[in-house]
Amino acid sequence: MTKTTYRIIGYGEANYGFFNQFNFASTYESALKDYDRLLKDPEMDGAVVIEVNHEDWRVLDEFKSCYNVSVVYSALGTFKVKKTPEYVFV
Repeated sequence: MTKTTYRIIGYGEANYGFFNQFNFASTYESALKDYDRLLKDPEMDGAVVIEVNHEDWRVLDEFKSCYNVSVVYSALGTFKVKKTPEYVFV
């Protein structure tokens, strides 16, 4: 039996560029507490809660800022939020 865990990522834009703040929780209730704390933080533009299982993951809660973002899962098994590129049509 595999254990479900949660990743909570707050993100924003600062003088030095786009940033992520990473948190980990073993229960959904703990994840929501971190998520609520990040939403109240004026330095954060948004936050996501990701449920992680052995073979899959999904975004459970998401507060988006004024720009589009994507959750990225790397080959090393880490998550981060990235700004999506703006498309220019000619």
